[in-house]
Amino acid sequence: MSHPSDDRSVDDIVEPPPEAGVRWGRRAVVLGALAAVAGGTVLAARHSGARPLPRTADGLRIVRLSLPVNAPCVAPLILAEQIGLYRDRGLKVEFTNWTDTPTLLEAVATGKVDLGAGMIMQFIKPLEQGFNLKLVAGTHGGCMRMVGSRRAGVTDDIASVRGKTIGIADATGFAYNTFALLLKSNGVDPLRDVTWRVYPAPLLEAALLKNDIQAYADSDPLMYLAQRRSGGDLVEILSNLSAPWQGRVCCVVAASNMLLRRDRPAVLALADAMVQASEICAADPMQVARAFAQYGAVKAPVEDIAAVLRMQTHHMHPLGHDLAAEVAFYAAQLKTIGVMSPDLDPQRFARGIVDDVTKGEAAHV
Repeated sequence: MSHPSDDRSVDDIVEPPPEAGVRWGRRAVVLGALAAVAGGTVLAARHSGARPLPRTADGLRIVRLSLPVNAPCVAPLILAEQIGLYRDRGLKVEFTNWTDTPTLLEAVATGKVDLGAGMIMQFIKPLEQGFNLKLVAGTHGGCMRMVGSRRAGVTDDIASVRGKTIGIADATGFAYNTFALLLKSNGVDPLRDVTWRVYPAPLLEAALLKNDIQAYADSDPLMYLAQRRSGGDLVEILSNLSAPWQGRVCCVVAASNMLLRRDRPAVLALADAMVQASEICAADPMQVARAFAQYGAVKAPVEDIAAVLRMQTHHMHPLGHDLAAEVAFYAAQLKTIGVMSPDLDPQRFARGIVDDVTKGEAAHV
């Protein structure tokens, strides 16, 4: 039997390599900035008028991070706690789980949690409307896919979805926005050539088996595990690493403006730990899968979790200007399907919602 990560039935598309100039690991930049701001925590808090972060009995600053515990793509953030990367930087990270986009946005913006990890598509439109938070780091790419049934005539040729019905969990959510854009970029009109139908995420697979839909889109591990169960029927049509999105980040960490005023060095320290843990994940996904299996809510073999991590780009974690470039790209794309305001300037918008935590007290890129 083939190793899960080598099973072509669950990773049918060979995504193109990133374009020249795409920037990958930024840990040297983070480390330099971390050294430059070390020791400035109390001074920064006093200057801003914000109270310092609470501390543990042994002096670690406590920060609260909300993430989706059923998504292996956040595993490096959990690994960083388990192997002491946060502690090494003076942090104690407390995890909470979010279940939907409004819950995540409200928790971070109101300071119920200090930081949140999620899809970049979850943040861009709400931040156009105004939320009290900033994007501070990209974490990886490649955790969403669209699959279809070979029995229904779907193949790995994107054109094969014409005339088909595609299932999604939210008519205006990040899965729809992601794959509507990718279909359009690959010559399939997302409004005229396909039909979209909404089902609760746990029912998408059943709807396909009944032929109510012929394809559906969601995130891993749901897609990976469904393909494994399908016995070869489900074929990958697109992922969010498909052209022209190769080399793009799909998930980010957001920080509340309150935390950025209280303790910018803490945000930078968390970003540095995340970058190091992500590099470990890129090099040794099995180690990270074991850590995630101890904490996460996914009921799957460690080997399957590792296989999912291998299909993602955990060596990609843009900060500062690089992250702003990602936001500007997606904002410009979303304008083309009417999600963003027609008069939006993507570059200006991106500069306003990304905080370059490597630059001391400078808030915007």
